Amino acid sequence: MIQTLRDFLVVAERKGMVFKISETVFLEDLPEIIEGLLKREKILLFEKLAHYDFRVITNLVPSHEVFKIVLDSEDPYSLFLSRLNDRLKPEICSPTVGYSHIDTTHTNIRDIIPLLKHYEQDSAPFITTGIISAMDPETGVIARGIHRMGWRGGNRFGIALLNPPLKDVYPKYSSKKVNMPVSVAIGVDPLLFLSMALKVPAETDKLEVSGGIRACAIKAMESFQNRLMIPFEPELILEGYVSCEEGEPDGTLGEISGYPLTFGNTPNLFVTSVYYKPSPIYHALLPTSPEADSYLTFVSRAHIGRDLKRLFPFVYDIVFVRKSFGSSVIISIHEAEKDLIRSLIVFCLSFPMIKKVIVVDDDIAINDMKEVEWALITRCRFEEDIILIPGLKSQPIDPTQVKDYGVAKIGFNATKKGKNIRERVTVQKGDRDRVKRILEKFGGTDE
Repeated sequence: MIQTLRDFLVVAERKGMVFKISETVFLEDLPEIIEGLLKREKILLFEKLAHYDFRVITNLVPSHEVFKIVLDSEDPYSLFLSRLNDRLKPEICSPTVGYSHIDTTHTNIRDIIPLLKHYEQDSAPFITTGIISAMDPETGVIARGIHRMGWRGGNRFGIALLNPPLKDVYPKYSSKKVNMPVSVAIGVDPLLFLSMALKVPAETDKLEVSGGIRACAIKAMESFQNRLMIPFEPELILEGYVSCEEGEPDGTLGEISGYPLTFGNTPNLFVTSVYYKPSPIYHALLPTSPEADSYLTFVSRAHIGRDLKRLFPFVYDIVFVRKSFGSSVIISIHEAEKDLIRSLIVFCLSFPMIKKVIVVDDDIAINDMKEVEWALITRCRFEEDIILIPGLKSQPIDPTQVKDYGVAKIGFNATKKGKNIRERVTVQKGDRDRVKRILEKFGGTDE
């Protein structure tokens, strides 16, 4: 079973999903190189980073196909939902590898860890993959989450504790003028990382949720300094505390929407110790990359896909358009009446995440935007097949939203039902075996 990032990489490499860059790269060049290689739709592993002992991995989830691997299922959406409410306590184990340790009380963290400044507009380098763990002092439950960490120099970070449970746990310390001990794990397998972003009841440890989704108790270990239970054998562990003192203005970071975002004051996290595995792998997540989009849309695809097929049995498939952070959806359907298609569109637009819906027939390859555009141009009568609804609730990160008003949302019926549209032409078929042989030889496709 996959328990660590390295376990996952063994499987991913076997399936040809990893693209390795063996040439030495410099930290300041890395974001632009990552952006340029994302079109490969592979996991990117940089094996040599100038002036650092770390390797760097990014685009860990280039598509939802990764979840077929980690869940060992051709239908990861249904399996994920069927197990989402299951809980299995983790198995506490001792690490099987030796960790190196550096006291960072008086150290410049960026001299040790390759912290990326992801975008020109960013105010500083950020950690975007840190799993922060802290104990709720009232219940004893370990609260966990993924929270952006902006470097403030030395061993100090600003940490944006905007979401539960840590949003609610931190005041229990700060109100009593007590620092909150934290352990930060970086470099875990994709399913565990996804689990840390899920919303669960305050009394629930997210490691138990991850075990439930896997249908097998996951391993965990005790952190070296704060003695908090953390994911098993992460590549990197930061130990320290979130100060109870008043914080500072938060820095700017480019977010998944493609626009910079900042918050008010955020508290300081002081890293007093760093632990890392031999030949460590630093997980860097570019917020506008397919990886960030895949985490977000996988969960939404699972929930919305289930509801759509239950309420609208004629739905065939659904896909979230890449780089739209879940806002744009393509739905293919079996033949249905116009009023039912309108109901489907309105239902989808009622979700805050979804801003645009295009409905097409099941002969359209919905993962191919050229196909979708063809259907939109040839099968959508704009004067009667467009639904525009103003003033709906949107995602908080949508830059077009108006406070207390929301956004306008749009849907397109690009199906041919009831429109006296002829069948599309299809290419003349040849001898199956001969065609396949030629296409395979010259890199074509017979789809």
